[in-house]
Amino acid sequence: MVGRHVALIVEDEPEMAAEIADLLQSFGHDHLHAETKIEAIEHLESSGFCYVLLDLKIKTEQGSIKPRIEAGMSLLEEIRVRFPHRNSHDIHLMPVIVVSGQAKEHEDVVKAFQKGTDDFIRKPLGLDNQDIEGKIRQCLERSGRVDHSACDSMTKQAAGGTENELPRGSAFTHTADYSEATLNGTPYFINGPIQRKVIRILHKAEQRGEPWQSGKAVLAEAGSRDTKMANLFGHHPCWGSLLESNKRGLYRLRTA
Repeated sequence: MVGRHVALIVEDEPEMAAEIADLLQSFGHDHLHAETKIEAIEHLESSGFCYVLLDLKIKTEQGSIKPRIEAGMSLLEEIRVRFPHRNSHDIHLMPVIVVSGQAKEHEDVVKAFQKGTDDFIRKPLGLDNQDIEGKIRQCLERSGRVDHSACDSMTKQAAGGTENELPRGSAFTHTADYSEATLNGTPYFINGPIQRKVIRILHKAEQRGEPWQSGKAVLAEAGSRDTKMANLFGHHPCWGSLLESNKRGLYRLRTA
């Protein structure tokens, strides 16, 4: 995909995802696709995209009964936590465009902009007066991504030094079974036995002076059937606060 912009399409309807993908191809863009919030979070870990096209009404995970607008809004918040930085013109360095039939609801539009979207594209895509290619191009230009070769650098700048990053050497305490832990005075209640084992394994690794550990290896040692941390911790309050990824499959506690 060298030389071509790559969009992360977050859309739970396969037909609509295919329609968006075909449109992007006509613009000369490639794409990645996530049907659920959990799948999208996995892509956020790898950061192999230049911008995000986000449907507001999505499913949290494959087993979810129906899509909910709350899932799309919370994913938008997650994107802005992971890529919080802006340029000198106060423009997000990671562009997010909401693509949604909910755009006709004024409250949803206002809320999405408050949570950090850069623009809206309305469904159906064929609505009059929608310059979709122009909207995408403008977002890429304003975020310094008009040339695909700049995207890797801009993505690193968007994520670098995130606002929720905790200082190294932070005070970390825990109960004997790791069901409760505190970091800089913030309490965490880790109810799942597999999650507790993961925290314990990473803490012991830190104490050995080897904080970075393979996520797959840690999950296997903890007895998890999941092979990705996002599947196990995606809904948990400690995700992103206690755990840190190097975006290449390694994880450590933020206490390291």
